[in-house]
Amino acid sequence: MHQIFHSNQIIILGLILLGGFWAGKVIQLLKLPAVTGYVLGGIFMGFSVMNIIQKPMIHHLQFIEVLGLSMVALIIGGDLNNKKLKSLGKSVVIINLVEGSGAFFLVTLSTWLILRVPLHTALLLGAISFATAPAATIAVLQEYKAHGPLPDTLIAVVGLDDAVCVIFFSVAMAISGVLLQGSFKDFTMAHLSKPLWEIFGSIFFGVVLGFGVNKILRKIREKQEIVVVLLGFAFLAGEVAEFFGLSCLLLNMTYGYIITNFGPRPHIIDHLQDVELPILICFFTLAGATLDLPILMKNWSIALVFILARGIGKVGGAYLGGKLSHAQDTVTKYLGLALLPQAGVAIALVLAVSDSYPEIAPLVMAIILASVAFNEIFGPIGTKYAIMASGEDHRPKPKILA
Repeated sequence: MHQIFHSNQIIILGLILLGGFWAGKVIQLLKLPAVTGYVLGGIFMGFSVMNIIQKPMIHHLQFIEVLGLSMVALIIGGDLNNKKLKSLGKSVVIINLVEGSGAFFLVTLSTWLILRVPLHTALLLGAISFATAPAATIAVLQEYKAHGPLPDTLIAVVGLDDAVCVIFFSVAMAISGVLLQGSFKDFTMAHLSKPLWEIFGSIFFGVVLGFGVNKILRKIREKQEIVVVLLGFAFLAGEVAEFFGLSCLLLNMTYGYIITNFGPRPHIIDHLQDVELPILICFFTLAGATLDLPILMKNWSIALVFILARGIGKVGGAYLGGKLSHAQDTVTKYLGLALLPQAGVAIALVLAVSDSYPEIAPLVMAIILASVAFNEIFGPIGTKYAIMASGEDHRPKPKILA
């Protein structure tokens, strides 16, 4: 009976879905984002704690990674609306590049030079530090009815963060692959062909896919049928990307961008809200189950340095970017505090590392999941403070009875 329980993928999948769901509900009682509960639920059920989801089973459920990666990327791309980006001007781009590269360089250099982490691993940690989680940020903005220069800039910067992060990550993956095999002495222009193919090939096929699917969507009106088409092509693209050595994230992000900005209806990606929850619960819960707690305990100092270096890079970089772009004072002073949450894309990139470089994946996974847990707990607090300090909390004021 015990063997049947642990070898049956359907039973384990059901436990992942329900266990993650209830863990998310419990964590919401503490006023924390549900995604934190999904990850913690996965850790609890994983091989490091209860061993309900054993290591061999995680390998058999890797198809969930493709589904989750594809959906996360499609939604992020769909959030990059041209009209909104143009209305905010150049300040968004400048702030995004300065705060993102600030986190990248601080994390890479501090883990490599101070902690003596191998450069190939430090580069990947730095690239992943670029990403910011949109879900927790948007939830706080909605709760406080926030609107004004800070919230508008924040939403745009978070969306660009994840898009640029994928490009940084693609280059870092290629360089890390060379370093794992030898050293920079072995680096040739031929090694650049892989990241260039991964970046530009993914964008090209994402554009082709987006315009092709737009033609289909113009003939479809039923909401459920639209969801089937959007997701069906996203899942196919995820597998095709893996087969041809492309980026599943970048391809589907480009696909989502084209659908939103050149499709028949600008908010058509919003239809995915009705079906995204089960896939995302499984995705985050399974990611939590892969955490190797003994490895994390052994490398807690690296996780701590990662969290601190990323935080300093984000906050300091947003301030510097705001000054350079002459952004409004509230944006310059407080935006960085709202850029700390980290979840979906960071986890997705760790899973990409796991597929390509399994020898370093446990260490990277342990550090990033520790950062996700910390920043999903304390990041929304920073966002709340930024909104309150900037005076952009527009909740209805309670009436005082005479």
